[in-house]
Amino acid sequence: MKTFPPGTRRIFALFLSLGLVYTAALCSNRSFAFSLDDFNDNVKDASKWGLDTIVGHGVLTEKNQRLEYTCSIPSVPEDDAIRPWVFTQFPYDTDWEIQMDTVNTTSPFTPFQVNSLGFTIQSPHNALDDVYLELYASDLGGGPPRTGFSAQLEINGVNQGGGDTGEALTTTGAVRMRWNSVTKVLTCFYDTNPADGYQWIELASFGLAGSGGTNANVDFAMTDTDQFSLTLYGFSAGMIVTSGQIFMDNFIETGGVVPSGPPSPVPVGSFHFGFPSNNPLLTAILDVTGNYRGVSPTSSNRNYNIDVAEDESGKCAVMGTMDGIKDANGNPEISVSAGAIATVNGEPTAQLNGSFTGTRDDVNTTFSGMAEGPVKAIDVGGGTQGVGGTGSYSSNIGGVPFAGTNLPIRVAAPPGALDNLKKDWSLRLDVRASAAKGKKGKGKSKGQLMSAELLLPNGDTIAYPGRTVKSSKKKGFTLSLTNGTNVSANPPAIDTKSSIMITGLQFVQQGGVWQPNAGIITYHFLGQQGTANLLDFVGP
Repeated sequence: MKTFPPGTRRIFALFLSLGLVYTAALCSNRSFAFSLDDFNDNVKDASKWGLDTIVGHGVLTEKNQRLEYTCSIPSVPEDDAIRPWVFTQFPYDTDWEIQMDTVNTTSPFTPFQVNSLGFTIQSPHNALDDVYLELYASDLGGGPPRTGFSAQLEINGVNQGGGDTGEALTTTGAVRMRWNSVTKVLTCFYDTNPADGYQWIELASFGLAGSGGTNANVDFAMTDTDQFSLTLYGFSAGMIVTSGQIFMDNFIETGGVVPSGPPSPVPVGSFHFGFPSNNPLLTAILDVTGNYRGVSPTSSNRNYNIDVAEDESGKCAVMGTMDGIKDANGNPEISVSAGAIATVNGEPTAQLNGSFTGTRDDVNTTFSGMAEGPVKAIDVGGGTQGVGGTGSYSSNIGGVPFAGTNLPIRVAAPPGALDNLKKDWSLRLDVRASAAKGKKGKGKSKGQLMSAELLLPNGDTIAYPGRTVKSSKKKGFTLSLTNGTNVSANPPAIDTKSSIMITGLQFVQQGGVWQPNAGIITYHFLGQQGTANLLDFVGP
């Protein structure tokens, strides 16, 4: 039983997250006869492993003296965590071997649940030309949960054939790949009980120069100077995976050599864009949620303690107390809507409005008013920091009317209030190679698969699933991120108010790493919006 039907099993885990950075220490041309990681130190070795690529909520963590895969929130269609081996690559013209122990104790129980762990060998010319070997657990199609070992060959992400043990019914095991540089055949093995010593059973073999394999033969079009790349992965679909259920251990490779260069022929990687707080020319998105307390700037000098909450559309609500103020029911706890924060002339602007009916020092009072002003610190006199704007109001206190129109407002900020104003936000964009399936299972590369995660100023995280994005040589990529999932909500919910549009996105290779070098970003969330050069958001 395969973890997925042919050609669809792991369309994410095969993308080129691997090796976009490789260690400067590996600058010689000597080969490594033997290297390993037993994960016993519970710390990721950055000299051996590159940056993880995450799809959905899969996570790889080195803990308990092993490498564990976990997933706390099931995603649709799947979750992945992919870790590239950057210490060595694997030559086309020399023999090599790779192996590791595997454990999978999960029990998928619906027809949509499946998971696996293993490793993938990839061509340097196309990340979707690969061979993967794994231990899986599956309930696809229904029936009792089953486990097995699977080895599959893919071209452009489309399955070409492989081997599968079916219901091996084991939770522990080991997997191994062996490359024969003379025959150009890659052979995959498994063992169901490493505890009694490795006793390898052949699962499948693949000819990667067009012949010699038992299960499938293709031509990777590699030369003697080319090198394969390796990633480890954990994968799950529709299910939670807790610590200790899926893990790898005792990774060993022999015959690997110093990487000759980056393996990616197309832009791939994880890219971080953050709002630069020190650039006043960029439009900020502001969150004013927080607690505000102090003394009112009016002649009555009333103590107040209020909480402000700003929702995903920028609307604000106020709840709290002020000396001598009670609502119509005599309750000192006042709760009112207070308007919204919006973008006006490129600045976060408070557009406040509200009304009140109650008592002021036990005198019947009504009030309604509105005010508008940029939410930024200004000098309100004598070096005091505060905010300013204009406002209008009408009030009646004990039968006496008061009113004012378009009045200037300059109010000193209470201590610590300006610290509540948050405008930091960031976007992580994951870019991988992609392929679209055509008739008869043939694949044709159509663009890059891009997924993203937006961290809002209020701390919420919005996840956008992967989608294939085409590139124009003249205009670059255009990416629209809408209707993401707020994974910070309980339960997670679709966020219709936040969106990101990136146009003209282009990349360039710098020192073996792909970097964005052009693009325009338009961002819209918390009821505010801005447009800027994407490169202004690229960190050092």
